[in-house]
Amino acid sequence: MESWKISEKLKRELLTKSDNIQDNSRRILFILRNLGPQRFTNLVKHSKLSRSTVSKYLTLHSKDKTIEQRLITDKDSNKQYRFYVITDKGVEKLGEEPLQLKDELFVVHELKENVRKLEDLIDFYKQRNLEAAFIIHIVRIVSKIGDNFFELQQDRDLYMSLFYIFYNSILGQGAFAKKYWRFDIPSPNFKGYKLDLDQFCETFKVDREAITYLARIKLIKHEFGFYLIKRADSDFFFHEEDLLGTTTLRLIKDRLIDEIINLQEGISNQIYDLDVMSEEITVELKEMGLLWDEIMEQFQLLVLNLIINNAIEMGFLNIERDKLMEGLTQSRKLEMSKEGKLLREVIFKGTKMESVNLNTLTLIDN
Repeated sequence: MESWKISEKLKRELLTKSDNIQDNSRRILFILRNLGPQRFTNLVKHSKLSRSTVSKYLTLHSKDKTIEQRLITDKDSNKQYRFYVITDKGVEKLGEEPLQLKDELFVVHELKENVRKLEDLIDFYKQRNLEAAFIIHIVRIVSKIGDNFFELQQDRDLYMSLFYIFYNSILGQGAFAKKYWRFDIPSPNFKGYKLDLDQFCETFKVDREAITYLARIKLIKHEFGFYLIKRADSDFFFHEEDLLGTTTLRLIKDRLIDEIINLQEGISNQIYDLDVMSEEITVELKEMGLLWDEIMEQFQLLVLNLIINNAIEMGFLNIERDKLMEGLTQSRKLEMSKEGKLLREVIFKGTKMESVNLNTLTLIDN
């Protein structure tokens, strides 16, 4: 076990970002934070720094107590090796200031080019007097999707489908919505700041089939980054790059990292319970003001599915298979969504995960 397992795609993305961190000290902390415990040889390999440079910064970090060494058992060989592990102080130090990347200028140019490609979308919303702050919010998220979005037909149906998604975002069900969600097409059926699909289509005179296909099927896939929770006749959306999405995914990853360390070292007697894990993460999101009571139960079910998916990507099926399988068997909440039931079935049968769309949550009626 030279690090916990993560998907090759994610590992490549993390190492590419690591390569662009100019501060060598922070580069080493970044690798330990995101790729997990590392042996010295792997730190040299992943950091692309000389052995003497890595040794220098490991000594400095050890003195600062931002990293520490631990003996960890390789479960394949049953041998113990000395690994470097980032400490809580190291995590805090890494987060004290934004990472300065060599390719920041490229990122700015790419953003400007994507915004230029969105001029038709921006003009469409401007002509309908959508608030400037809301237009910027949409453009900021959509520009991060990149080429996958621009391969779609850029037309009124797509733009209204996006508006439906952002209009019904989880983050938009509160003060933010009241401030920015203003469109100049009033309707007798408009009741506040939440519209179901039929009300939306009637209010804004759009084709129901187009919105259903684009907003509830086509865009709700991993490559676009939108998530959908279906509840009765209402839809609730968020995106992996908005505040709720980034915070949720970070909390999930942090919790799984804690579980790996705890299971390896036996630091705590805490019971490995996937349902409890999803509840605790959701409560934390509520305490941050990102969720509200009416959506809590449904969001827990989505978080549960994402915990399991992330655990698989991080290698739990290889390094902690028994614990993961026990958690799947004991979970009561998996049975409460169509995706959860299918996810458990896929894992136990060993079939491909691609058959489950974990970007959506469909409740099972009792």
